Amino acid sequence: MSGVTTPQDSEPEIEPYLMTILSKKFEAASRDMTQSLLKSARSGVINVARDFSSGITLYNGRQFMIDEGLPVHLGNIQLAPQYTLEQFEDINPGDCFLTNSPYAGNTHHADYTLHVPIFYDDEPLFWAINRAHQADVGAPEPSTYLAESENIYQEGPHFPSVKIQEEYEDKDDIVRICELNIRLGEEQWYGDYRAQIAAIREGEQRIQEIIDKYGIDVVKAFTSEWLDYGHRMMKNAIRDLPEAEVKYTAHHDPVPGAEEGVPVTVHLVIEPEEPKITIDLTENMDALPCGFNLCEATTLAGAYSGVFNNLNAKIPHNQGSLRPIEVKMDEETVVGKAAYPSGTSVATTNVCDTLFNAVQAAFGELGKPYGMAEGNPGMPPNVGVISGTDFRRDDAPYVNQIIYSGGGGPAVYGHDGWLTYGIPVTSGVLYLDSLEVDERKYPILFDRYELLTDTEGAGEWRGAPGVELEYGPRQDPMTVAYLGNGDQFPPQGILGGEAGASAKAIKVTDDGEEMPLPIISVEEIGPEERIVGRIAGGGGYGDPGDRDPAAVKEDVQKGVISRERAEDVYGVVFEESSSELTVDESATDARRDQLTTEGSQ
Repeated sequence: MSGVTTPQDSEPEIEPYLMTILSKKFEAASRDMTQSLLKSARSGVINVARDFSSGITLYNGRQFMIDEGLPVHLGNIQLAPQYTLEQFEDINPGDCFLTNSPYAGNTHHADYTLHVPIFYDDEPLFWAINRAHQADVGAPEPSTYLAESENIYQEGPHFPSVKIQEEYEDKDDIVRICELNIRLGEEQWYGDYRAQIAAIREGEQRIQEIIDKYGIDVVKAFTSEWLDYGHRMMKNAIRDLPEAEVKYTAHHDPVPGAEEGVPVTVHLVIEPEEPKITIDLTENMDALPCGFNLCEATTLAGAYSGVFNNLNAKIPHNQGSLRPIEVKMDEETVVGKAAYPSGTSVATTNVCDTLFNAVQAAFGELGKPYGMAEGNPGMPPNVGVISGTDFRRDDAPYVNQIIYSGGGGPAVYGHDGWLTYGIPVTSGVLYLDSLEVDERKYPILFDRYELLTDTEGAGEWRGAPGVELEYGPRQDPMTVAYLGNGDQFPPQGILGGEAGASAKAIKVTDDGEEMPLPIISVEEIGPEERIVGRIAGGGGYGDPGDRDPAAVKEDVQKGVISRERAEDVYGVVFEESSSELTVDESATDARRDQLTTEGSQ
């Protein structure tokens, strides 16, 4: 075959252009899984917000190929098949396994990970994997995030890898358990489950077609070379970094058992000569009596992603590129490998967001151009789980997580914060919901959804501003469960950049009074009431006094910052007599000199 050379008594050698073709073929197979699920799932959190990810591993569980998905889902996806291989000796074509347990290679109980083995001529070669966040998983509260759950017994059913299909047919007993224990089990969950099945079977078929076309020996040679390529790319990227040993601590707001907040400390060691990067997380507090503890999967995702966020984006995300990264973690700690039966209901977001922030910001200790500021680290009511009954549909129950997580993106060298960033663990991958679609699907109304002026973390490159959302029920009370963060500890800037504005949660009563709410809570909102959520602003990068005055002018014109903030923080003064907004260069130079003098005193 063109592009393949086969020395005698050796495996085929893959020429560069065939490497490109095959990598794109497998990438397309993973993307086909994504598109299949996106178009067929029932719950809004999947089919609108796209809270799911698809990937392919080798049969032995080594990470191989991933589509555009959530970093918290894909930085660890190899753990699920590894656990399944440990539990099952008889794995056959047509099998499908389900795990949602954080002690079985999964992230947290709300992410249902379905994975199927892919055979060719009776030889197992790959796993097709889809991980999707469910709208409900049968927890005591109508939410998939349970802040106060002290252990897994308070979180709903856990499946530590069970065979849910055999010979391509559902195992009815497992399906019935899910339907009975999950709210809207038959109406919503089962549709999402079948959509996940369709997605991974699509991946299975596409990969078998690739092997049909190129041959099993060529595909095997490619898989080996693809991992080696990732390894070489990562080693070269580390060699370009300065040798360093630094520490950085990011902070989460207070949670049960940590009344002063949760510090997350990263000890980063870069050894270009090895080349190797070590992320030491062993200096963190003991596990907490609540749902905020991380598991092995989410800890790895935070560590790996913080590294990848600071390196060449062209590095493949596979087992080869992970090899030079060592992650040290303890058990029975809030950041590390959760010990059974610690609560991990919130393992994929809040403290995990803080870990992402800590690792990516730690690189800033190397100086410019390294590092990334902290991004919005929580899910206030803008990203709440809503539930209740719908008077328009004979009081039928509803439950879904809405996603309006605009704003809060962290600044990096050369770039302002991303406006649709969301939270660190999703990093802009989640789609934003549609106000109009949600108002048709659920008995709710949105009053406003707007950017907030002067909430960005100032810097040479600024963070994205905060966003505020106000909404409530049409007729009957609704419940909103949310897990905000960044109120007491807003996202910090680095290398002279400033922090973004804090997150907030507010209830507007029927007489218009604004009542502050806890940043983490489950609230009932009456028909004449409204709930308001504010996303924190992203942290800035570099001294605000070094920001291009033209960029400051543009921010003022767009309403991102006020003229007062432009002068007070960025030192940019505008001409008063001009009919258009014009930078007064001499006054700006004088104002910036003044700010520099005041800052040095």
